[in-house]
Amino acid sequence: MRLISSGEGFSSRNLYSILMARLKFPPAFFVLMICGAGLALAFFGWTRYAQPESSVNRVVEDGAVKLEKPDLGKRHFDAAMSFLREGELVSARDRLLYLMRYFPESETIIHAKRVIGEVNLDLLISPIPQPEKSRYVVSQGEALVTIARRSDSTVDYIMRANGKTTALIYPDEELVVCPLNYRVEICLERRTLTVFSNDVFFKEYRIVEINLPPEVAGPVTATITEKVARDGDRPVNFTDATYLGCSKWIRTGVIGLYIREEAAARPDSEIAPFGVMVEKSDMQDLFTILRVGTEVKLVH
Repeated sequence: MRLISSGEGFSSRNLYSILMARLKFPPAFFVLMICGAGLALAFFGWTRYAQPESSVNRVVEDGAVKLEKPDLGKRHFDAAMSFLREGELVSARDRLLYLMRYFPESETIIHAKRVIGEVNLDLLISPIPQPEKSRYVVSQGEALVTIARRSDSTVDYIMRANGKTTALIYPDEELVVCPLNYRVEICLERRTLTVFSNDVFFKEYRIVEINLPPEVAGPVTATITEKVARDGDRPVNFTDATYLGCSKWIRTGVIGLYIREEAAARPDSEIAPFGVMVEKSDMQDLFTILRVGTEVKLVH
């Protein structure tokens, strides 16, 4: 006895297709449920996290409504400040370096650079241990200048890092030393002198005056050839009692491309010396961390 005949509109092939479709329906429904849940989670993440970051704020200025995008880097700056308040200097600096790299348009960049520079200098000169720092035991007959040369450092760094006000050292004395491998970039347009450590931002200084010969208007690359210290018209070295307070300047291999400290006062009739001028306190920093052979690049 036949239940279904071919004349009734069904065949064995049709019946097989219907049965298979019914068997496949539950897995397909399950896949659809998973996809729906994924879309719901994505929508939640967008509305909870991404949308507030990418949306615009309405700001009223002089009665007019202005659309302003939020500062995406500010939360990283705030997080760095929290680290700083907790004394986590390295974490604060690294968070700010992340901000500089990925959110260069942030309005907090200027403050971030300032904080990074202060933290880097504190970590370098203070007694806080750092991987690059080491202890050097003074041998009989050694002088600061030879120790600085052997450790790729500077006399000024060794004196500041070890709290010395004179160049006197003693056999078996332990000194903190650190290799100072930096490069300098002078930007004429921004009037900044930036120090980099292995291409990573270290500290930025403001240039207060520029007086360069026309032939070195940039771009120019040179190296530091000499560091000069003077007490008035008298040249002095690190053994002199007046060394720490005397005026200093840095000479490069390109004539006219010098780094000088700002003069306290100069008559209007006096011609400004060649070079880029920074504040006196900034020159003390630069004299400390820059050594002969350091690369100096001048850019527009």
